[in-house]
Amino acid sequence: MGVLKANIVLTGGPCAGKTTTIKEVKEDLENLGYHVLLLNECATELINGGIRPFGENAIPVFDFQNEILNLQLYKEKRYKDIVAKLPKECECIILSDRGILDSKAYLGQELFTKLLEKNNLSEENLGNQYDLVIHMVTVASDIKNKYNTSTNTARFEDPDEAIDVDKKTGDAWKEHKNLKVIEATELIDEKIVKVIDLIHEFLKN
Repeated sequence: MGVLKANIVLTGGPCAGKTTTIKEVKEDLENLGYHVLLLNECATELINGGIRPFGENAIPVFDFQNEILNLQLYKEKRYKDIVAKLPKECECIILSDRGILDSKAYLGQELFTKLLEKNNLSEENLGNQYDLVIHMVTVASDIKNKYNTSTNTARFEDPDEAIDVDKKTGDAWKEHKNLKVIEATELIDEKIVKVIDLIHEFLKN
């Protein structure tokens, strides 16, 4: 049975640099000897698969977030089950592009609570399953001319919408026991270094 050393989430608004950063973090952790299980963003997976809360043939936002929730829960359970099947000397890290509480940014507290009730879930328990949450602030919040949608075909927000989502995302995670915030920077490399440093610091404890 492998050992799950940490369950880490990178979150933030559109164009925060999450996807680019996660690739670098994964490589860094693997160089340190960890086995990294990468859980890609569920919303992007669904949107690219034709399930959308916007545009032609859209489904309601509540239903879309319900699909995200159940896909995320399924993938997280499978990943944890995989850890149990690995050799006992294998130290694993689950690295997720967004986590379950991100849905609250798109639904608001009332509808998010309704979503959890529909699925017999507890917000506190869901948040506590993550050991470290790193909120990467969208570049739109400080450097609007750097904001673009070209790096993710599922991204549809304009800069002001991205800022709003980013703020709501931060609020969604604000009660987490180990939330860290990385502010927007001109260069993504600066953000990446800060994220890696935070993860290294956490793993030392």
